[in-house]
Amino acid sequence: MAMTSFQQLRSVLLAERDTASALLVLLKSERAPLTRSNTEFMTQVATEKQPLLVKLEQLARQREAVLRTEGFSSDKGGMEAFIENQTAVAAKELNSILKSLKLAAQACRENNQINGSIVNVNRQYLQKAMSILRGRDVNSTAYGPGGEYTNQVVRQPLLGRV
Repeated sequence: MAMTSFQQLRSVLLAERDTASALLVLLKSERAPLTRSNTEFMTQVATEKQPLLVKLEQLARQREAVLRTEGFSSDKGGMEAFIENQTAVAAKELNSILKSLKLAAQACRENNQINGSIVNVNRQYLQKAMSILRGRDVNSTAYGPGGEYTNQVVRQPLLGRV
């Protein structure tokens, strides 16, 4: 027996919610290794995240296809109109699933932004360290020979001297 459009959309939304929740778990588990620069674990997590992101894209296309097949637009308004055309019980169930999906997606977005900020700070520290080692740090400040604070630091690469 063929699934109704309600069943199809319910199935897709549940899969989206579960996939977003799995992605959230990975994003949260990524934080500590990012702060410790555990590259092996970060590589593993990146490898695990990619299929989840691909799956979320596929599910979004499936959701849009179900809505379009039923004559609704594939945006938020189309989803709302589709839900309004369901029975009260079905509408309540879809709204509940949709709410939990939105919460998971928001949490993913927030955790991804935090992790991205950590990566950015680490990258800046690395660039600064490499500039200092190469003797190219233009913003470096230190104490001069007389003890005064200066930014006129001798710019000689450290890498070739050690």
